[in-house]
Amino acid sequence: MKPLVVLLLCLVTWSHHGTLGMDVFHMSQEVEKEFYKDQTTDLAAVTFSLAKHFQSHMVLQQAPQRANVYGFSPSIGQKVTLQLTTTPPTQTYNYETTVRQGPEPGLGQWNVLLDPFGPTTVATIRVTSEGVSLTIDDVLFGDVWICSGQSNMQMTVISIDVATEEMADAHNYPNIRLMTVNMDEAATPQYDLIKVEQSWIKADSSSIGHDAWTYFSAVCWLYGKAIFKAKNYPIGLVATDWGGTPVQAWSSPEALASCGIHDNPSIVQPDSYIKYLEQQPPEVRRRLEAPSEKSVLWNSMIHPLLGMTIYGAIWYQGESDAGPPAVNRYNCTFPAMIKDWRANFNRASNGQTSANFPFGFVQLAPNSPSPGPTSGFTDIRWHQTADRGYVPNPDLNNVFMAVAMDLPDFDSPSGAIHPRYKKDIGDRLAISGLAVAYNQGGLFQGPLPSGSSLTPAGLVIDYGTTWTLEIRVNSGFEVQCSHARWVATSITAHTQTTVTVNSANVCNTGEKITGIRYAWSESPCALHKCAVYETSKGLPAPPFVSYADYDQVGNPYFTFDRPQHI
Repeated sequence: MKPLVVLLLCLVTWSHHGTLGMDVFHMSQEVEKEFYKDQTTDLAAVTFSLAKHFQSHMVLQQAPQRANVYGFSPSIGQKVTLQLTTTPPTQTYNYETTVRQGPEPGLGQWNVLLDPFGPTTVATIRVTSEGVSLTIDDVLFGDVWICSGQSNMQMTVISIDVATEEMADAHNYPNIRLMTVNMDEAATPQYDLIKVEQSWIKADSSSIGHDAWTYFSAVCWLYGKAIFKAKNYPIGLVATDWGGTPVQAWSSPEALASCGIHDNPSIVQPDSYIKYLEQQPPEVRRRLEAPSEKSVLWNSMIHPLLGMTIYGAIWYQGESDAGPPAVNRYNCTFPAMIKDWRANFNRASNGQTSANFPFGFVQLAPNSPSPGPTSGFTDIRWHQTADRGYVPNPDLNNVFMAVAMDLPDFDSPSGAIHPRYKKDIGDRLAISGLAVAYNQGGLFQGPLPSGSSLTPAGLVIDYGTTWTLEIRVNSGFEVQCSHARWVATSITAHTQTTVTVNSANVCNTGEKITGIRYAWSESPCALHKCAVYETSKGLPAPPFVSYADYDQVGNPYFTFDRPQHI
């Protein structure tokens, strides 16, 4: 069946609210049609519909933003009324709009911008046109987060190390609501989801604890749960992910073109991922062997959601981009995707989703047994920060991250590329998200170097006064000798704010120290045993690389406040 393509036109023509307990619009021979949480109606088969992700038990974005509710109809020019009833107290808000022409004859789209509603609101929404009414109930208002990426975002709660505890605890969070988008691809942009895999539902042991690689995303759940515990109002989590996918699949053609990508570059999957897939039954392979062509998941799994008002997004992806040529473009493709998502969500929601909405990501975890390669994953980690080593930064504003390089799990039943330690990731991502996305104070990332000096005792790396350092091992640093080779060096001393590494006799006679880097390998340390952490929350320092400048007498020094292109 030909997929429905409808132009999103966000125009509210009339709004009236405040009528208490009244049904203002009386329709003769009205047909009531309940939208149950498991409905996946094909738009081409109905005369009038809500977009598939508008369902009972969902969360709509709360004030000060206005939720954008929309759907489809073939009856161009027909009136659509929307009635929203809140409880308690009972109050009815009424809105009216018109079906607008789409790009194909007989296909149209309608939308309504609701009033701003606070987080104590529980609502029933009924939309009516030409005698047909569609009703969704138990609708909450809170913050809506999109969770996207590849298999480490897709990895479900049932597969992680704290699965039993999380599943037993989930029923205590009925105001965290979950939805999972079905894994579908499309050659052209879709304006409604092809299918919903897990319809909106309250959190409980079964809704978060379905089969492996189905639902619900562990990172999405753990992040959302931590945000809920901090904010204590409804959180809506929309998981739209697919294992084995490169960033180009999730990016619009315009975003890719801005990075000079007009074809379909080849994708090199990590060997460990291929080995894991070879051991899986066909159904699991189907879920993890995703399409890699440019924009095919943007078209089907992101584009249909653009009109929904959201608060922010989190992302765990990059493993499939760790090989050439994709790895060398990731410092463009990843920031370009973020910028493009922001612009498109803002435009399609009629300006209600912020044009600079918060975006969080997970730096890649380990893969190969320690230490592993010094390229690929290491390059992606760096490029994820737009080659600066930290976020937010001038190139990635309102962006936050969780460091995961100290979470190896080489014995994971899901393969070494899928570590089970997702609670560490969810907690770290929430710490940074609360600071960046919600403007809460306190430390939210591990120690970042601020400068260096060469002393008789060695090369001193200064981390400033923001953090109190905890040094867990003496390894992890390397110096570059005359732009030719990297040589491991060790920590010889440290204070609460500095680390001193050996610089004597590390390079050969006549060679200069030309660079320094930290934790620059695919799997740089044992579990929770990288070298540098901060003491208040145990957050690890992220990897870094810097190339030397020289003072007047020729001694090297390093700065960390500008991009370092590798």
